[in-house]
Amino acid sequence: MVLPEVSLFPNALLPLHIFEPRYREMLAYTLEHERIFAMAMPHDTQENAIFDIAGAGLIRACVKNEDGTSNLILQGIHRVMFTGWKQLKPFRIATVQALESHEKLTPETADLRAEVQQACLQLQENGFKFPPQFEPYFHQNTDADIFSDVISSVAINDPQRRQSLLEELSVTRRLKSLLTFLNSELQN
Repeated sequence: MVLPEVSLFPNALLPLHIFEPRYREMLAYTLEHERIFAMAMPHDTQENAIFDIAGAGLIRACVKNEDGTSNLILQGIHRVMFTGWKQLKPFRIATVQALESHEKLTPETADLRAEVQQACLQLQENGFKFPPQFEPYFHQNTDADIFSDVISSVAINDPQRRQSLLEELSVTRRLKSLLTFLNSELQN
Protein backbone atom coordinates (compact mmCIF):
# COMPACT_ATOMS: atom_id res chain seq x y z
CA MET A 1 0.00 0.00 0.00
CA VAL A 2 1.38 3.39 -0.96
CA LEU A 3 0.33 6.27 1.28
CA PRO A 4 1.96 9.68 1.57
CA GLU A 5 3.27 10.58 5.02
CA VAL A 6 2.61 7.10 6.47
CA SER A 7 5.37 4.86 7.81
CA LEU A 8 5.14 1.46 9.43
CA PHE A 9 7.95 0.54 11.82
CA PRO A 10 8.63 -2.93 13.22
CA ASN A 11 6.66 -3.51 16.45
CA ALA A 12 4.46 -0.45 15.89
CA LEU A 13 0.69 -0.59 15.42
CA LEU A 14 -1.00 1.29 12.60
CA PRO A 15 -4.79 1.67 12.35
CA LEU A 16 -6.04 1.94 8.76
CA HIS A 17 -9.38 2.67 7.12
CA ILE A 18 -9.55 0.93 3.72
CA PHE A 19 -11.97 2.57 1.29
CA GLU A 20 -10.39 2.79 -2.18
CA PRO A 21 -11.50 -0.02 -4.53
CA ARG A 22 -7.94 -1.15 -5.36
CA TYR A 23 -7.03 -1.33 -1.68
CA ARG A 24 -10.25 -3.21 -0.93
CA GLU A 25 -9.08 -5.76 -3.52
CA MET A 26 -5.62 -5.79 -1.97
CA LEU A 27 -7.07 -6.37 1.49
CA ALA A 28 -9.25 -9.25 0.28
CA TYR A 29 -6.23 -10.82 -1.46
CA THR A 30 -4.05 -10.35 1.62
CA LEU A 31 -6.64 -11.85 3.98
CA GLU A 32 -6.93 -14.90 1.71
CA HIS A 33 -3.16 -15.38 1.70
CA GLU A 34 -0.53 -14.49 4.33
CA ARG A 35 -2.21 -11.45 6.02
CA ILE A 36 0.97 -9.42 5.42
CA PHE A 37 1.43 -6.29 3.35
CA ALA A 38 3.90 -3.44 3.16
CA MET A 39 3.35 0.27 3.71
CA ALA A 40 5.46 2.39 1.36
CA MET A 41 5.79 6.14 0.95
CA PRO A 42 5.78 7.73 -2.50
CA HIS A 43 8.70 9.81 -3.74
CA ASP A 44 7.79 13.45 -4.16
CA THR A 45 10.07 13.77 -7.14
CA GLN A 46 8.86 11.01 -9.49
CA GLU A 47 5.33 10.02 -10.45
CA ASN A 48 4.41 6.50 -9.25
CA ALA A 49 7.86 6.04 -7.66
CA ILE A 50 8.09 4.79 -4.09
CA PHE A 51 10.91 4.46 -1.59
CA ASP A 52 12.74 1.12 -1.87
CA ILE A 53 12.52 0.48 1.87
CA ALA A 54 9.19 0.09 3.61
CA GLY A 55 7.61 -1.53 6.63
CA ALA A 56 5.86 -4.90 6.32
CA GLY A 57 3.03 -5.61 8.69
CA LEU A 58 0.70 -8.35 9.79
CA ILE A 59 -3.04 -7.68 9.84
CA ARG A 60 -3.90 -8.26 13.51
CA ALA A 61 -7.57 -7.30 13.31
CA CYS A 62 -9.93 -6.41 10.49
CA VAL A 63 -13.57 -5.36 10.57
CA LYS A 64 -15.52 -5.03 7.35
CA ASN A 65 -18.15 -2.28 7.42
CA GLU A 66 -21.61 -2.40 5.82
CA ASP A 67 -20.51 0.08 3.12
CA GLY A 68 -17.68 -2.24 1.97
CA THR A 69 -14.91 -0.30 3.69
CA SER A 70 -12.77 -1.94 6.37
CA ASN A 71 -10.98 -0.90 9.52
CA LEU A 72 -7.85 -2.78 10.44
CA ILE A 73 -4.87 -2.81 12.74
CA LEU A 74 -1.53 -3.50 11.08
CA GLN A 75 1.40 -4.56 13.28
CA GLY A 76 4.86 -3.87 11.89
CA ILE A 77 7.00 -7.01 11.69
CA HIS A 78 9.99 -6.10 9.46
CA ARG A 79 11.79 -3.48 7.46
CA VAL A 80 11.78 -4.69 3.88
CA MET A 81 13.45 -3.73 0.63
CA PHE A 82 11.53 -4.18 -2.60
CA THR A 83 13.47 -6.46 -4.94
CA GLY A 84 10.95 -6.86 -7.76
CA TRP A 85 7.34 -6.56 -8.85
CA LYS A 86 5.01 -9.46 -9.62
CA GLN A 87 2.10 -7.10 -10.26
CA LEU A 88 1.49 -3.34 -10.43
CA LYS A 89 -2.28 -3.10 -11.05
CA PRO A 90 -4.87 -3.00 -9.62
CA PHE A 91 -2.54 -3.10 -6.59
CA ARG A 92 1.16 -3.82 -6.24
CA ILE A 93 2.53 -7.23 -5.35
CA ALA A 94 6.24 -7.14 -4.61
CA THR A 95 9.04 -9.49 -3.86
CA VAL A 96 10.91 -8.28 -0.81
CA GLN A 97 13.99 -8.90 1.27
CA ALA A 98 13.65 -8.58 5.04
CA LEU A 99 16.22 -6.19 6.51
CA GLU A 100 17.76 -6.67 9.94
CA SER A 101 19.44 -4.13 12.17
CA HIS A 102 23.23 -4.32 12.18
CA GLU A 103 23.89 -4.27 15.89
CA LYS A 104 22.23 -4.75 19.21
CA LEU A 105 22.77 -3.18 22.63
CA THR A 106 26.23 -1.74 23.33
CA PRO A 107 27.29 0.78 25.99
CA GLU A 108 26.93 3.56 23.37
CA THR A 109 23.44 2.45 22.32
CA ALA A 110 22.41 2.16 25.98
CA ASP A 111 23.56 5.74 26.59
CA LEU A 112 21.80 6.97 23.45
CA ARG A 113 18.62 5.13 24.43
CA ALA A 114 18.69 6.92 27.81
CA GLU A 115 19.17 10.28 26.06
CA VAL A 116 16.24 9.56 23.72
CA GLN A 117 14.12 8.57 26.70
CA GLN A 118 15.03 11.85 28.43
CA ALA A 119 14.12 13.83 25.30
CA CYS A 120 10.76 12.03 25.23
CA LEU A 121 10.12 12.94 28.85
CA GLN A 122 10.89 16.58 27.99
CA LEU A 123 8.46 16.37 25.07
CA GLN A 124 5.81 15.09 27.47
CA GLU A 125 6.50 17.95 29.87
CA ASN A 126 6.01 20.33 26.91
CA GLY A 127 2.57 18.85 26.22
CA PHE A 128 3.29 16.09 23.67
CA LYS A 129 0.79 13.27 24.13
CA PHE A 130 2.12 9.74 23.67
CA PRO A 131 -0.51 7.06 23.04
CA PRO A 132 -1.76 5.61 26.36
CA GLN A 133 -0.55 2.08 25.55
CA PHE A 134 2.95 3.46 25.00
CA GLU A 135 3.62 4.63 28.56
CA PRO A 136 4.29 1.26 30.26
CA TYR A 137 6.28 0.06 27.25
CA PHE A 138 8.39 3.21 27.32
CA HIS A 139 9.67 2.52 30.81
CA GLN A 140 10.04 -1.28 30.67
CA ASN A 141 11.59 -2.17 27.31
CA THR A 142 15.38 -2.20 27.20
CA ASP A 143 15.90 -3.31 23.57
CA ALA A 144 17.34 -0.23 21.82
CA ASP A 145 16.33 -1.50 18.37
CA ILE A 146 12.65 -1.94 19.25
CA PHE A 147 12.66 1.19 21.41
CA SER A 148 14.00 3.37 18.58
CA ASP A 149 11.37 2.05 16.16
CA VAL A 150 8.45 2.60 18.52
CA ILE A 151 9.63 6.12 19.43
CA SER A 152 10.12 6.93 15.73
CA SER A 153 6.59 5.77 14.95
CA VAL A 154 4.90 7.95 17.58
CA ALA A 155 7.14 10.96 18.24
CA ILE A 156 8.42 12.06 14.82
CA ASN A 157 5.91 14.08 12.82
CA ASP A 158 7.93 14.77 9.69
CA PRO A 159 7.41 11.94 7.14
CA GLN A 160 10.85 12.38 5.53
CA ARG A 161 12.52 12.05 8.92
CA ARG A 162 10.47 8.94 9.68
CA GLN A 163 11.48 7.47 6.31
CA SER A 164 15.17 8.12 7.00
CA LEU A 165 14.81 6.39 10.39
CA LEU A 166 13.04 3.45 8.75
CA GLU A 167 15.90 3.12 6.24
CA GLU A 168 18.66 3.21 8.89
CA LEU A 169 19.80 -0.30 9.81
CA SER A 170 22.42 0.75 12.36
CA VAL A 171 20.75 1.00 15.76
CA THR A 172 23.42 3.44 16.95
CA ARG A 173 23.03 5.76 13.96
CA ARG A 174 19.23 5.45 14.19
CA LEU A 175 19.29 6.51 17.85
CA LYS A 176 21.63 9.42 17.05
CA SER A 177 19.32 10.63 14.26
CA LEU A 178 16.26 10.11 16.43
CA LEU A 179 17.84 12.17 19.21
CA THR A 180 18.67 14.96 16.73
CA PHE A 181 15.09 14.95 15.43
CA LEU A 182 13.59 14.92 18.95
CA ASN A 183 15.84 17.79 20.03
CA SER A 184 14.70 19.82 17.02
CA GLU A 185 11.08 19.09 18.03
CA LEU A 186 11.88 20.37 21.52
CA GLN A 187 13.25 23.62 20.08
CA ASN A 188 10.06 24.29 18.09
